[in-house]
Amino acid sequence: MKIFKSLSIILISFIFLSVSKFDIKAGAQSDLLEEDIPNMIIITLNGISNSDSIEDPRHQYIPHLYNDMLKEGTLYTNLINLNFKFHMPPVNSINTGKVFASQHREFDTPGIFQYVRKKYNLAKTKLWFIGNWFDSMAGFKTEEYGEDTLPCQAAVSVEFVVSPELVEKMNNQELNFLEYARQVNEKGVTPYFQWDTLGEYYYDIFRKIIREFKPKLIHYIMADVESAHYGIFSRYIFALKRSDEKIFQIWQMIQEDPFYKDNTYLIVNVDHGRDNYYMQHSECPLEESTQRIWMYIYGPNIKKGQIIERPVYHIDIFSTAAHIMGVETHPTDGKILSDCFRNKKSR
Repeated sequence: MKIFKSLSIILISFIFLSVSKFDIKAGAQSDLLEEDIPNMIIITLNGISNSDSIEDPRHQYIPHLYNDMLKEGTLYTNLINLNFKFHMPPVNSINTGKVFASQHREFDTPGIFQYVRKKYNLAKTKLWFIGNWFDSMAGFKTEEYGEDTLPCQAAVSVEFVVSPELVEKMNNQELNFLEYARQVNEKGVTPYFQWDTLGEYYYDIFRKIIREFKPKLIHYIMADVESAHYGIFSRYIFALKRSDEKIFQIWQMIQEDPFYKDNTYLIVNVDHGRDNYYMQHSECPLEESTQRIWMYIYGPNIKKGQIIERPVYHIDIFSTAAHIMGVETHPTDGKILSDCFRNKKSR
């Protein structure tokens, strides 16, 4: 009887220890859940014609994107801007999977940020919108996807919206520039005549956000090439080459940072083209080959060195990002860009 009792105690102790060990593993698995979620960086360039970029035989203004990075991912040469020749509609399409025919700022559906944040219960600082063309993410709120699903921001269009989490990390120079831009804006004089300065400011902010917060999802509007509006071709070309350089640096960062290496998808796209004189916007119609725009996609499951010429759309970026991030969204006409994946699984 004593032997049986001793064996029972040993058996109960073994079960208790096994359950405790399982609980510890489960807890650790929960802690590592964020690491198992793919990272996504979406970069949208503001206005580049194919003739100045991928259709230039020398690719002299995008040497890194074409010579160094094409071999690392897939290039779509026929990204089409539908309906409207300005920035907000394609940016909105990327974030919602819907086609917009105007500079619409109010939405009846959540954006990709909200789906990702809600599914994975991520902190706000793990998702960022950086750059122009969103005054506030507040318009994305719905009954099911409220304030607790919105991302952080460092954005400017009519207002300068910078999340307090970032303000705490900004140095004096960054804070002074932000205050200056707000003062100029309050006087009714837009500071956009300084596109190059604004572009460097946002790049500095992007790198700070990467260092300080290690985001899982970022949409970064890189607007340097808006300097085309100055009417000086050399300034526009310099901005295009500088954008190419920045994107290459971001690609290198992805390869070197343990948080992003082997678990990050990078989508580089253009919102619209430019007219034949480069200064103004264009709708990029299919029948005008010089006005087509493009996108690249890179990542651990993306085919390398592939060029695809079929038409694709900004709403497809939404569907593809949702597929990679593993979230279900509202119905959309956007299609998953399945021909860029090495296998059916996105991760």
